[in-house]
Amino acid sequence: MTAAGVGYCAAVVLAALFATASIAKLRDLPATLTQFTDLGLPRPGVFTRIVPLAELALVTLLLVVPAVGAIFALVTLAFFTTFLVGRVRAGITAPCACFGATVSTPLSRVDIVRNLMLMALAGLVLMATRPIAPAPLDLLAIGIVIAVGAGLLAVLRRR
Repeated sequence: MTAAGVGYCAAVVLAALFATASIAKLRDLPATLTQFTDLGLPRPGVFTRIVPLAELALVTLLLVVPAVGAIFALVTLAFFTTFLVGRVRAGITAPCACFGATVSTPLSRVDIVRNLMLMALAGLVLMATRPIAPAPLDLLAIGIVIAVGAGLLAVLRRR
């Protein structure tokens, strides 16, 4: 197991999540616009087009130059999370729109915790300076991290 291998595995996972989020938004732009509007996002029409494209750019960065992609992912997730904190504090319960219209659960603190976990995953990506073939233990380590994170989110969603 190597730090770079774990970091690149984290980059691939994060890239897959951003790709999923982007494609979900692009598949149904009218629904994305509605969700962004319901969240109170300023200029939702502009963000409906920009956010999915920015997420696709992040996918490329994470896979090609992972450490640079990690920095941009951290900044992007910080902006998203700050916005979500404001919405939760304002009592907004519209779906978070993080994964487009595929998710209809009301916005909650769980979405904030999820984003903080994704930021931690982006922190792991900083260990990868270039794409590399991961060792089996690298894959196992990231698999454990994902399983623990998913388990924690499942427990929090039940509360």
